Amino acid sequence: MEWYVFLILFMLGLAVVMLIRVPVGFAMLGLGALAAVFAFGSVEAASRLVGLSLISSVNSFTFSAIPLFILMGEVLFRSRIAHDALDEISLLLRRVPGRLPMVAVAGGGAFGLLSGSTLANTALFGRTLWPQMRDEGYNEKLAVGSILGSGGLAMILPPSALAILWGGIAQIPIGPLLIAGIVPGLLMAVGYAVVVLAWSARTGRVGEMPSARTLGAALRSGLRHLWAPGVIALFVLGLIFTGVATPTETAALGTALAVVLTVVLGRFRWRDLRASAVGTVRTSAAIFFLVLGSTLYSQLMAYMGATQGLVKWSTGLVSNGLMMLALIMVLLIVLGAFIDQASIMLVTAPLLMPIVSAFGWDPLWFSILVLIILQIGNTSPPFGMSLFVMKGVAPELSMGTIYKAALPWIGSDIAVVLVLVGFPALVTFLPALMQ
Repeated sequence: MEWYVFLILFMLGLAVVMLIRVPVGFAMLGLGALAAVFAFGSVEAASRLVGLSLISSVNSFTFSAIPLFILMGEVLFRSRIAHDALDEISLLLRRVPGRLPMVAVAGGGAFGLLSGSTLANTALFGRTLWPQMRDEGYNEKLAVGSILGSGGLAMILPPSALAILWGGIAQIPIGPLLIAGIVPGLLMAVGYAVVVLAWSARTGRVGEMPSARTLGAALRSGLRHLWAPGVIALFVLGLIFTGVATPTETAALGTALAVVLTVVLGRFRWRDLRASAVGTVRTSAAIFFLVLGSTLYSQLMAYMGATQGLVKWSTGLVSNGLMMLALIMVLLIVLGAFIDQASIMLVTAPLLMPIVSAFGWDPLWFSILVLIILQIGNTSPPFGMSLFVMKGVAPELSMGTIYKAALPWIGSDIAVVLVLVGFPALVTFLPALMQ
């Protein structure tokens, strides 16, 4: 069978099982097992490949960082250390136009350095900031859009769980990849802040003053509520940047530090730790099932010649690098509007990375572009995952309102992508300092 026939049949089969709502991980495992039997012509040979693939896929030191960073974020959220920090950020920004949407932007950047989970950030801000913005009369689209956009900063800023997942699948060093997300993540936050300021200037919405505090009181309150998250963020980034510890070791040390700080601050409760562990297991299990299916899929693509065939076909069809990059980005945005990011990563990484090598692109630069594009897809109508998380925490909102609210923030992210395409050094200069 020609490689393109095999690839088309596999993709069509995957689309069919997804349409009948079979989880992507299970769908890829099932189709992969059937395809292996077809490719090898023997159940025994196919079962041997499937078994070796499943063992090798998650038997990785790199992937250990994912549940550890998720656990670190869970501990900080359930101990309410993160909530107190968000309240303090709100007070510090009390004079800024569009205060609460700006709090969402600042909080998205801060908690992106702590949780690594886009959906967790969106849920947190939706539960805490949306009721306040609604009660204080903010424009619905501005309020909802600021939460949708800012929650996604966790996908770009370290320690992004999805960046670790992409790095593991695409065989990219995790430490440099995490550090490479710092400047693009900050650029995205600046773009969001510009949207808030421009919207507030147009509507005449100025900063509020919920409380009058002396400078000394503000400093004492800020130190009390922000020092713990700040210490953890600096500790994690410092270890990764200096190379003192691997990302996995950093995740373990960061989680241990988070637990110690909950004890120091009197926030430690066994039931919260247990709930954090349960939440971590649920999230990690879903991710690792996707990894299992993706590894089998990528090995079959290589065995059938689909990976090499696709590279030769695509490079022969499109020789211009910018045109190829644009086609890839459009494809990822379309996929992101219908499929979750982890599934897209696991389906596309084995096919895209050979194209990256063929065109001589920097893998770190390309990976950050992919992460931002997937974040755009995550907030794109009709089926971006963050849209439904927002609907879940604010059921009174119509999906039409949520769809419209996302558009300015998508435009801001696209502008950041264009800047990074024009100036790749914005992505690569920090990782270069690690060498």
